[in-house]
Amino acid sequence: MGLFTKKEKKVPRQIPKPTGPYNVGCTDVMTGYSPEGVFIRLFYPAEQIKNSRSPDWLPHESYLKGYAMFFKMWPPLFCKSFPKFVGEIHTPAAWDAPPLRLPGHHFPVIIFSHGLGGCRTTYTTFCLELASRGFVVAALEHRDYSACMSFYFERQATSPKDQVKQWMLFRKVKSGKGECAIRNQQVHQRAKECIAVLNLLNDLHVGQPVENVMDTSHLPLNSFHNTLDMNRVSIAGHSFGGATVITTMAIDKRFKAGVGLDTWMLPLREETSVFQKVNQPMLFINMEKFQTKGNLRVMKQMESTEIDRLIITLKHTVHLNQCDVPFLCDKTMRKLFGAHSQLDRFTAMNLTTNLSNIFLNNHLEIPTDVKHAEYIQQHQGVLKEGITCV
Repeated sequence: MGLFTKKEKKVPRQIPKPTGPYNVGCTDVMTGYSPEGVFIRLFYPAEQIKNSRSPDWLPHESYLKGYAMFFKMWPPLFCKSFPKFVGEIHTPAAWDAPPLRLPGHHFPVIIFSHGLGGCRTTYTTFCLELASRGFVVAALEHRDYSACMSFYFERQATSPKDQVKQWMLFRKVKSGKGECAIRNQQVHQRAKECIAVLNLLNDLHVGQPVENVMDTSHLPLNSFHNTLDMNRVSIAGHSFGGATVITTMAIDKRFKAGVGLDTWMLPLREETSVFQKVNQPMLFINMEKFQTKGNLRVMKQMESTEIDRLIITLKHTVHLNQCDVPFLCDKTMRKLFGAHSQLDRFTAMNLTTNLSNIFLNNHLEIPTDVKHAEYIQQHQGVLKEGITCV
């Protein structure tokens, strides 16, 4: 579990390559011809194939408009500047590579929920790393208008050229009175979408036929038949996705453990009864500069003396340290986007993925020699435990 340690001046703008023992493949899956369908990017242990294609990190140029709105920038200028200041970023994974099949082995599952203004590729670094450690990671693109952009196909077409995309642009919500109710409604829709993804993955595992309507993905979905460990299912999410993790686990007990990355608790602030319904272990990994006393007061209700609820803060970090943005920009641009941290960005991501991996291994009963207490002790200069650490 080595660090992504590289000197700033030698690091090009790119998604870091995963460090685990497995080669990683990825593909997109969309079901149905309405926004009620499932839309995910799937990251998974894959076979080694020669001359594999690495997909673009940006799903489509239209997503730039949503990112611009989220970062409160003028969309025409942002879209025009993106190629210059970020450029063409590829995902270090093999597109449509066949899933790895190991005799007698099934891969545990993580469903990932993005934060406000994100999409299915915004957390590629985190998802790649966990997939390289032996998880199948389904990164959702939510259709509650919290994604920077999303789309669905209006109808079935006779050819890819005839498919018509219906775009769903990021929708702003004014802060203040009424925001909590809107976000609560969204978080329940998000939970339903997470559960729908789990149902989809179960169908793939048992061999049920599933039609993928994505015109860019050609991997036969029946290749995932009998490859998933549906008894070792977890869920993770960042910010709004962290609140989605809590809500989903309260509803569906098939999720055995959860990881909340810098969880935004506002969507659940007025629905505290949901916390008592979560009896699964959960890890909170907070970033020092994001968490407020008000947010932590709500999070404190997740504390338990009977269930493992580990809350850790990474010192000298910012909210965007757990997504891909710090790896796409130089230092000047990171400061502009609020993605620059005093703690090295590679170290922050390394700690996030390692803590998540160890926690999930421990609670999904996946063999590992590393325990959380030992890892935290080794990195106590950077980590703080407990809800009162900010």
